[in-house]
Amino acid sequence: MKRALRQAALFVTVALVAFFPACERTVPAEKPARVVVRLATGPRGGGFFPLGEQVAGALGALMPNVDIKTIVSSGAVSNLESVQRGEADLGFTFSDVAYIAFNGQLDDNPVPFDRLRGVAVLQLTPISLVARADAPIRGLADLRGRRVAVGPLGSGTALTANLILHAFGLDPPIVHAETVSFQDAATRVLNGTLDAMFDNAISQSDSLRRATEGGARPVPIEGPAVDRLRRDYPFFKVTVIPREMYPRTLTAVHTIGVDGLLICRRDLDQALVYELTKQLFTSLQSLSTSGTLGLMDLDQAPATPIPLHDGAARYYRERELAR
Repeated sequence: MKRALRQAALFVTVALVAFFPACERTVPAEKPARVVVRLATGPRGGGFFPLGEQVAGALGALMPNVDIKTIVSSGAVSNLESVQRGEADLGFTFSDVAYIAFNGQLDDNPVPFDRLRGVAVLQLTPISLVARADAPIRGLADLRGRRVAVGPLGSGTALTANLILHAFGLDPPIVHAETVSFQDAATRVLNGTLDAMFDNAISQSDSLRRATEGGARPVPIEGPAVDRLRRDYPFFKVTVIPREMYPRTLTAVHTIGVDGLLICRRDLDQALVYELTKQLFTSLQSLSTSGTLGLMDLDQAPATPIPLHDGAARYYRERELAR
């Protein structure tokens, strides 16, 4: 019996010695899993591409557990298609394009894009039309018989440019419209194989800068046809392109513009969209300093032409209450 008790005591002692060191060891806390958010931007040479890189960098610095992956795309229309299909989580587009798609009125894809939700109205984006230096083009009427780049397929520029040409009675074959990339358009305007190019860029695009520095001249978009266009499409607004945007121009250029828009998937996590919206506003100061979103109207940011995502709506409600 004594021997059995000694063996039992020894067993308990060994167990306690093994147990307490194990208790002293701390299990390292697991790092929160990084969330990948796919942001559809635009084509290289357009305005949405650099905007996407800057916004992704700013949000990434403020949200260490979120990895913003930018996706090069054809532009505003293709971004809507990617979000609708679930291939992108966020995307840049324009208010007119988003409204048309949400209501199933896209010519090439006439079904309601019901998975789209709004995050923020960004800022008014002027529509630029520039002509090669030696072309006698002073207004839209002078585009008759000319070769004009309307932007790449899938871009908001292509959709908007065709609406403008139609409003001025310049449908093909009166105008030889070509859907080419912005970079190719700038190159061809400079070498004379194109007469003019459209570019709807939220900030001065690389292709537009290259074309104008090479001598291309801005052409105003104005007149009674613009008034008719705005009655049919109230998203268009009269605006001017500041003289500083064109290095060889002495005056501002009258044109029309449309609001840029940040959208997301309807089923994107509400807490994630809330934080993305909040940090977008936090980063506005650094973005405006870099020349991006410097003209964003904070009071108009919730006024998206499609329903707001619940996460973004929550942020705007809290922001209003905090005033």
